[in-house]
Amino acid sequence: MPTRARHADPRDAKHLATLHRSTLRVTPQRIAILRALAAGPHVATCHEIWERARAGTAGLGQVTVYRILERFEAAGIVERLDVNGTSRFGLATRHHDHTICEQCGAVNATDACLLEALAGVSRGPQGFLVKRHRVDLIGLCGVCQRAERTP
Repeated sequence: MPTRARHADPRDAKHLATLHRSTLRVTPQRIAILRALAAGPHVATCHEIWERARAGTAGLGQVTVYRILERFEAAGIVERLDVNGTSRFGLATRHHDHTICEQCGAVNATDACLLEALAGVSRGPQGFLVKRHRVDLIGLCGVCQRAERTP
């Protein structure tokens, strides 16, 4: 019964619904990771998520966080981005593409979707049907561009 009491927090209703939709079991560790993802910046490394989640969850290890993030990714709850060789994770709450700075690693969600018109369209000789897509635009953010121009 103590596990249920931990999930009684009304702020967790959204997280509980997410887990129920995905058919993943509701555990204190999974709730803590969803809280950490929701509380932080758009994307975070496994270590950053672990740092935020472990405060309220006794015995939560980094390996457990990584395994849960992998399950969340497979279930479509989170998306993984590779930023300068490091995996970052963010909640997959809505479709959006990303801009990623190759110098400082800043990641931003874009509101514009250049490929939305392709959804549901068949292309190519094999009749490939586009169901979804992901675009990561990689370049330099404004701060890094200005730093490069400064002598």
